[in-house]
Amino acid sequence: MRLRALSLLTCLTAAAVPGHISGQDTQPAPDFWSSTLKFGFTGASGNTSFSILSAGASLDRVSGDSFEFAISGRIRRGTNEDVVIASDMQITTKFDWLPESDLSPFVYVTASRNVIRNLDARFVAGGGAKWTFWRGEASKVSASLAAIVDHENYRLDAGATGPETLTVERWSSRLKFDHTFSSGAAYQHVTFWQPRISGFSDYILDVSNSLSTTLLSKLSLVIKHSYIHDEIPPPGALPNDQRLSVVLRVSL
Repeated sequence: MRLRALSLLTCLTAAAVPGHISGQDTQPAPDFWSSTLKFGFTGASGNTSFSILSAGASLDRVSGDSFEFAISGRIRRGTNEDVVIASDMQITTKFDWLPESDLSPFVYVTASRNVIRNLDARFVAGGGAKWTFWRGEASKVSASLAAIVDHENYRLDAGATGPETLTVERWSSRLKFDHTFSSGAAYQHVTFWQPRISGFSDYILDVSNSLSTTLLSKLSLVIKHSYIHDEIPPPGALPNDQRLSVVLRVSL
């Protein structure tokens, strides 16, 4: 009788504990949202007077190893003696399928504007695949290739010549390297090369390097340098741009 009671108690206990029914693990896969805010400001007064304010935000949805959805935006505004020296913004929406696998398909859409480069609006949409070909304990290297449609609306000053709009198809190739140091600091290098499908002489090159270090549990400092070369820039704009930014990043 005692043996039967003990057996019944054991069965009830096993049935009440998740992951012990039929020997299966019923623990749900991670499924959560995460968000990040970024702020940066540079200013001076006296012999010269200028200010540059930058802000950004991102929202990510991760569902285990199945997919990742992300939307991010940034804005930058700067003046010098009441003259606009920086005015640009960008918003990107991206969807990755199987983001943790070696081969991950993706689609994305980006809308941007840059007054200083005479770019009234730029819309980019495309899809491709990312290949993570090397993973180490502290480093990861990946490459991606996508086909994109690039539509640009230009700001033409009085008397300027050139097209008002341009729509082209491009290849978008990316090389990305991530490394995390033992101190917790992280380095990232990203190179984009986007040649026109109909002629590789028309291309956009975007190279960025960033270093981030944790200040508090959810606060980090990010230093980033970007170089952009547009072989055929908008009318009235120069082909090369460089940018150095120092921002605070808050993870929520």
